Amino acid sequence: MSHDPEVSAKLEYAGRAPVSIICVFNNPDVLARCLKRSIDEGCVAPTLTELIAVDSRGGAFATAGAALNHGAAQALNEVVVFAHQDVFLHSMVGLERAAHELLSSPQIGVMGAVGIDGSGRIVGRIRDRVIGLGEPAPQPRDVESIDEVLFMITRDRHRQDPIADDARLGWHAYAVEYSARMREAGLRAVVRDIPLTHNSLSSNLRYLDVAHRFVGDAYPALLPLATTCGTIWPDGGAGRAALIGRRARGLVRWERESRAARGARSVVPLRDVVLADVRFVIDQIAALSGASAIRALDREIVGGTATEVRGLERLGRLTSAATADLATMTAEIEKRASGELVVLANLEAQDLGFLDLAGSPCIVGFSQEARLWIVLGVSRSDVGELWSDHRSRPYAGIVMPSRGVSV
Repeated sequence: MSHDPEVSAKLEYAGRAPVSIICVFNNPDVLARCLKRSIDEGCVAPTLTELIAVDSRGGAFATAGAALNHGAAQALNEVVVFAHQDVFLHSMVGLERAAHELLSSPQIGVMGAVGIDGSGRIVGRIRDRVIGLGEPAPQPRDVESIDEVLFMITRDRHRQDPIADDARLGWHAYAVEYSARMREAGLRAVVRDIPLTHNSLSSNLRYLDVAHRFVGDAYPALLPLATTCGTIWPDGGAGRAALIGRRARGLVRWERESRAARGARSVVPLRDVVLADVRFVIDQIAALSGASAIRALDREIVGGTATEVRGLERLGRLTSAATADLATMTAEIEKRASGELVVLANLEAQDLGFLDLAGSPCIVGFSQEARLWIVLGVSRSDVGELWSDHRSRPYAGIVMPSRGVSV
């Protein structure tokens, strides 16, 4: 691909910058259905944006850093984007505008689509599987760490500071490490809204503790360090005080989620509300219920960008997702096809009165990330003992407040 000066000038005038998207893949079908399709469908002329796909099958690379650096070395554009194969980009123009902002802001060392700040808040609005996730960030916001799902740096920055290629990181936390490295160097690690759907089928946490320990040992002055996969503590969080702290935080979260679950009592008895993150169980629910398709609707929020995607797959089930208002959710409930699960997520208690759920079998749950969620087309009896542990049930011993409680 040659770079046309006229095209570059037009992009600069439009506040866009072409990017080189580096994707390390191990499943060509997932790459084709998600990232590549979204690039092919979303590119708006003029553009010089390119996709550099790096095949990691057969153990070609020992670490994510080695594979990503191999791809970045081929980049023709001034901004290099690292993205997962199961990402669907909703706006290539938005991605190129973010790249332009990065080039115009030399104090920014790395920019991502989603991360976590020092208060533990997830920053950057994306869709993760079947829910909307994160606070909107229409302008770059500083974070403690950036998630690996998508992040970008300049090509010059990469030449000076490539992605860490260390066996202790393996395939984890390389964006977390890069965020820490930039912050330690006095540069900013920021998140800015880059609308995407992450159609992840798994959460591979094997050796994540090793990667986190590596980051913690490398940047002790930044600890504790919040990440989207947990907090990195001094000494790996192995001490008695750290253990007690984790248990205490877990109990506090359980109590808060139990209080918030009270808002679902208009739909099901409190004892039937599940305290769980629907992102991590939707495929099990679909399998146990015999569903053939999944339709996910996340409630629109102030400042968020409405997005929609069709033609995805989750373990052979046709999957689509969209941002929706309550009227759209009601219409989707009415037209739900046989064998289809409809997931409603990011709801608040006051929303439930607007939804007509009469006669529809459903499971109702709550989590801090997904807020109130409902899966229609399946009942608790269909999924057996999927939630048999006490943590998945609201704590009945608390005194319920008379007014809504925010979590």
